Amino acid sequence: MGDMIRWVVLRVRLYRPDRNPVRRRTDRLEAVGVMVALALLLLSVWPAVVVGRMAYENGTRSERAGAGARRAVTATLVRDAPTTLADEHVSPGAKVEAVARWTGPAGKPMTGPVTAPAGARAGTRVSVWVDARGEPAPPPRRHGETVFDAVTAALLMLAGGAAVSLSAFRGLRCLLDRRRYAAWDAAWAEAARRWRRA
Repeated sequence: MGDMIRWVVLRVRLYRPDRNPVRRRTDRLEAVGVMVALALLLLSVWPAVVVGRMAYENGTRSERAGAGARRAVTATLVRDAPTTLADEHVSPGAKVEAVARWTGPAGKPMTGPVTAPAGARAGTRVSVWVDARGEPAPPPRRHGETVFDAVTAALLMLAGGAAVSLSAFRGLRCLLDRRRYAAWDAAWAEAARRWRRA
């Protein structure tokens, strides 16, 4: 922890504005670049919050729509569920596709593929989500998925802002380093000329 604090203190001293006559123009430009990069990073928080909020609202809208349009029914397997898929043995309890029968809207008997445990026998009851027409449908979105998607979207947006500001700062620093090295080369060349004359 002490090393981290020392590193932060050194960076603050390095990049703070001051009237030090020894500091080069490139050093002052680098300090401005740090301030701009930090400002960009802080400004990226707002879009991250907005994107996270939008993802959350879309998810809750999808939750509400799915809960009203889908319902769980009990289906009965017509045939045994397979124990192999594409010539590979399936572990017990794994989910496979099997044919089942259930009661649709207005008491209409429905038959179709459903997800069932591997090796389940004909007559086994399984729960199936169906839409308003009685066709199998994916289960409604869970609230945990909505929260996860919203947090992920916000963090990705924040990471994008951090990547942009860090990349911009690294690019500026590369340009400034080129100038510094060119200035050093020119200073050494001038010193070499003076030393030869003396």
